[in-house]
Amino acid sequence: MSQRSAANASSIEKIMLKLHKSCMHHIEQATGSNELEVNRVLHLEADLAAWIEALQAKPESQQFQSAHRDFGLAFYAAMSGLYRQAFSTLRSFLEVTVGAAYLSSHEFKRRQWVNGKLDISWKAITSTESGIYSTPFLNEFCPEAVTEQEETLEDLKRAYRRCSEYIHGNVSTSQMLPTDISYREDITKEWLTVATSAVSTTIHCLMVRYYKDLSDSQKGIVEGSLEDHFSHLVSVRLLLDLPLEETLP
Repeated sequence: MSQRSAANASSIEKIMLKLHKSCMHHIEQATGSNELEVNRVLHLEADLAAWIEALQAKPESQQFQSAHRDFGLAFYAAMSGLYRQAFSTLRSFLEVTVGAAYLSSHEFKRRQWVNGKLDISWKAITSTESGIYSTPFLNEFCPEAVTEQEETLEDLKRAYRRCSEYIHGNVSTSQMLPTDISYREDITKEWLTVATSAVSTTIHCLMVRYYKDLSDSQKGIVEGSLEDHFSHLVSVRLLLDLPLEETLP
């Protein structure tokens, strides 16, 4: 190695170590100031992992596992102060998990997607006429959730839209982002809020698409997560055979 190459390598190493130190300092601030929110996200992530375990025999299992890794990277980026990357990777997580669940009902298109011949269409996934929360889809896979479709679909679209605003350089979000790695409590809290919504709605999507097809042992893996996060929903109470809350006349 030439002296110039060695000097360049040494300089790059110093820059990277300085960057790493900034990320470490950010992690300490982000986790210390947002303990409850961080724990909530990690609880949801653990429940998502349970769903991925229950679905490991499905053809789309590989895509779920890949998306799960994306979520881990998004979480690391958010805690490290890499805000734009955190929102970008969170959107990728949403696209792949919800997209894989949706395309599992369209085997030909799913195979084309896996083989790189078809791109995921968020518009198709969230279509009110034929998407994963459309009435025809729910009637076939989870009619118990029909009354929840509008609210859940809006939550899903809102999380995706907010991630997109950070990715595409929306003026308001661009002005918020720091020019260096420095802790911004407002952005950190927003990412944790969007991530909570993204994982929560993803789990609901998996329930809508797969719950009725699971074996008793597979249902046992995921029922805890449904009861923890969605026991207020009529669909979950019906699926888990929980008593319905009485309503006043």
